[in-house]
Amino acid sequence: MSTDDALNLSDIDPPVWRVRVSGADYGPYTLGQMKTFVHEHRVSANSLVAEGETAPFLPAADHSPLRAMFETAGKSQEDAAAEPANYLIIAKLAGTGQMQLIGALNRLGRFAEVMPGVWALRSKARQARVRDRLQATITSGDQVMIANATTGRLAWLNLGPEADVHIRRIWDAELDETA
Repeated sequence: MSTDDALNLSDIDPPVWRVRVSGADYGPYTLGQMKTFVHEHRVSANSLVAEGETAPFLPAADHSPLRAMFETAGKSQEDAAAEPANYLIIAKLAGTGQMQLIGALNRLGRFAEVMPGVWALRSKARQARVRDRLQATITSGDQVMIANATTGRLAWLNLGPEADVHIRRIWDAELDETA
């Protein structure tokens, strides 16, 4: 197939979506990528999102193409929300005081600091809620990873785009049978 015959997916799903996290803008992303971010709980209903280069940033649920994603995700997660989950939270705090982070963890469930900068948390909160609570607590200089030991899902805050690429390459990677 020559490049002249190749299907141009940008005509079908153009990268027009931008996401604002801790004052930094990321994107543009396609609607398909945004759906993945919602599924991974990296974009929540309250995440600031803009559709287009000059559009204002609004909560993701205020955008009609995204709203249905949150309604569908919420229905499938309601039953699981009552079951407690175990989380491992790793934080490198540069701007947030440890007491603010501990306050957020205390509101989420039972926790213990198992080593400096590492907390075990047991909570009925979904991973997206844990991420949102911690994101509201930390500053842009803080870095946090949230591993849901119950489901095997991973979330992170303020690690940067390079770390994002590396994590995605390995977290759900297929392994050779010999590994």
